[in-house]
Amino acid sequence: MNYSSLMSSSDAYLEVTLDLNDPIEITDFAALFAGLGAEFERYLAREKPEMAGAARMYVKEVRKGSVIAALFAEIPDLIGIMDGALIVLGFGAIFNRRLRDLVQGKQLEDTSKPQLNDITKTVRAVAEDNNGTMAIKGLRYKNGLFTTEFEATFTAKEARQALDTIDIQRRDLEKTTTSDHSRILMRFTRSDVGNAAVGKRSGERVVVDDLSENHRPLVYGSDLAEEQIKDVIRNSDENIYKRGFIVDLNLVFSGSRPVAYSVTHLHQVIDLLDD
Repeated sequence: MNYSSLMSSSDAYLEVTLDLNDPIEITDFAALFAGLGAEFERYLAREKPEMAGAARMYVKEVRKGSVIAALFAEIPDLIGIMDGALIVLGFGAIFNRRLRDLVQGKQLEDTSKPQLNDITKTVRAVAEDNNGTMAIKGLRYKNGLFTTEFEATFTAKEARQALDTIDIQRRDLEKTTTSDHSRILMRFTRSDVGNAAVGKRSGERVVVDDLSENHRPLVYGSDLAEEQIKDVIRNSDENIYKRGFIVDLNLVFSGSRPVAYSVTHLHQVIDLLDD
């Protein structure tokens, strides 16, 4: 679907305006939109997993010192136009609030190192400009026109303040844990008694309901975690699919799309109650 088709069929979209005084490096320019797109994909994966991969971004207008881009979501018919508008505008509002928290020195809750890296990409170009700004606007179709629902502008100084907060939070994460998610419940949908090399897919599939209803391949992030979990699979008298594993794990991404879980530590195994 092209820009014109999305514009005519969408009930809402986000507009990102980048106004810079200095020339921007191509890598920083591309990273800004890649980072924003990755954040949108995470939002979709959490709020509407069936819409994963639906983000589309287009450069709407380029003028001297300024670039305007539009971010759309291809909303499946089963979601509905009204719900689709709420999804797009909801993401924009949350993203603006999170950036503002970083500017004010507040670390983000439940945020992984890969996510911090993507947020860094969205503000780096502005932060490296002498006097640039980035504006994020949410627009919604009403009475035949797109009207502004919200708008936020971040200056170069504020972008640098956000990066300072991100650097502090990244160092804190590195000191406290190597896993993005700690003590989270994982359950098997396919198991295998064989061993797999650390960092390679094991052939097993698991579900982590707190992150997604989709089952994903399991990767062992440490020899000890594999040894402990395999011992349960091989020697448990109980049905493995009726047992829950409390683990530390990382999401494994292909681009911006989560594709697997990497378990780094097993805390305990519990019996799951029948529904």
